[in-house]
Amino acid sequence: MELSDTATSPDASLAWEDRFGLRLHELEQRLGSDLIRIVIPDGLADPVVRALDIYDARSSDTGGEGVLLSLISADAMLPAEVQRALEVAVGSGCAGVALKANIGSERSEALMERINAAGVAAVVLAAHVSWREFDALLTRILGESAQSLAPMPSTGDKLFALANTIARGFGGSVAIEDHQRGILAHSSVPDQAIDELRTAGILFRRAGDAPVNERRYRDVLADEGIVRFDRLGDHLPRAAIAVRAGTIPLGTIWAVDPAGEHPEEHELDAEKAQLLTSGAALAADMLLESWRLSSQSSSRREESFKRVLVAASQPGDEHTLDPTGSGTAVMLVATVARGHWVGVRLEEVRAVLSRYLAMYMPELVLVLDSHEIVALCPTGQVSTVVEWVASALSELPPETADSVTIGLSDPHPIGTRLAYATDEAREVSAAAQHLGERIGTVERTRAQLFLSACRTRLEVDDRLVLPEVRALLDHGAATAHLSETLECWLQESGNVGRTARRLRVHEQTVRYRLRRIREHLPFDSRGPDYLLTVWAQLRALRD
Repeated sequence: MELSDTATSPDASLAWEDRFGLRLHELEQRLGSDLIRIVIPDGLADPVVRALDIYDARSSDTGGEGVLLSLISADAMLPAEVQRALEVAVGSGCAGVALKANIGSERSEALMERINAAGVAAVVLAAHVSWREFDALLTRILGESAQSLAPMPSTGDKLFALANTIARGFGGSVAIEDHQRGILAHSSVPDQAIDELRTAGILFRRAGDAPVNERRYRDVLADEGIVRFDRLGDHLPRAAIAVRAGTIPLGTIWAVDPAGEHPEEHELDAEKAQLLTSGAALAADMLLESWRLSSQSSSRREESFKRVLVAASQPGDEHTLDPTGSGTAVMLVATVARGHWVGVRLEEVRAVLSRYLAMYMPELVLVLDSHEIVALCPTGQVSTVVEWVASALSELPPETADSVTIGLSDPHPIGTRLAYATDEAREVSAAAQHLGERIGTVERTRAQLFLSACRTRLEVDDRLVLPEVRALLDHGAATAHLSETLECWLQESGNVGRTARRLRVHEQTVRYRLRRIREHLPFDSRGPDYLLTVWAQLRALRD
């Protein structure tokens, strides 16, 4: 029993780069020009990268179509070895070469000229980016987009039909899973063999996490072909194969094989092997088609979101973000402390937030804009977003998590208050950072937001600043202890003893300073409004 060539062949009208991969200039945009720099020879189209490989002069399998070939220590390679590496890259159809180059040095300039002459695109890494980090970032960008591999409705029907076809050949239940072990489709053939493990997986729509499963998944994903497993207790024998797009795993297919006991003694029937192999190719094609369609929709939403954020929206953008016209959203703004690793950490935070929040909010729109991450979270509950964000940050390395500050706005209508909500989230992020908190909300930072609004208003119209407050602050060190004492005294509700303890001075010192302050500020003869104004202006202007 074989699957037809038509079923297993990709749609000829759909180019492979439209199915999977990332163009180099898009890669530079995603990672940032502070991490990588793209150099493409004149006349060469922007290549599509689908995987990363390391150049190995002793291997004949180095490179391949869509592969970015890493030239480790390229500056130290002999010219003849560089030439051989470039010939391998050209001959195998590589998307380009990746290297580190000390731009400006004579040796590096000669190396770049040699690469350009060979007609090969180059990805130049910044000196502070390790190869391991680059590999992780590239793999994340290529593979994590598979978060959008939620099958379209018609894709699900096709996958169920494919599972039934394979099950008829094996005589046992078949499950098609995604890269996170979620069961996308399962067979429902009459009289198919099935065990408790498969039944539980179908009920919960996910394979189990038992240690034996962990080992089996590692074996399947590490193998290029079919892997067979003998009976284990009450668990029937199985045959499995990875579903791949190039070198990126998209999922797996597992078939219960009642006749597959003692696999070391009996080879898998050729008809069954053909079913699994063809089924994996067809499943990959279906998932990539679903990815392409969902990615197109996601890309449209992201572009609309970006235009709305910069007040350059086009007709239809609001409908794209809010088809119902009545939706509300919490805006999220995440910033990372500046430093050498800001680009890497921004990408790490973006990836983790995207993965976690998209699980709970499929209509999430998240973009990386310069030094911050901005996300539209279509929900009316701030508290739940706080919980999800906290869970996401717990997965980050400590040094990255400690550098992140996140601000969340209150819920606002998407169609009319999106720009305002974004500014609010940005202000909340700044207020949270001032308080030393990792996640800020309007409720937690309301006092800081009030002072920030006062500060902004005073900057716009300094006529509102009381002359006596200005005089107290403008005398510098001579009156700095007076303004500090007044602020502390107001914080302690006029209690001299507590003020003295807080300032670590004698009570008589506090009383003396208060007499000096009364020379500048006649608050004894004014009402509470004057006292409130003095307090707000001191807090706003001193900060």
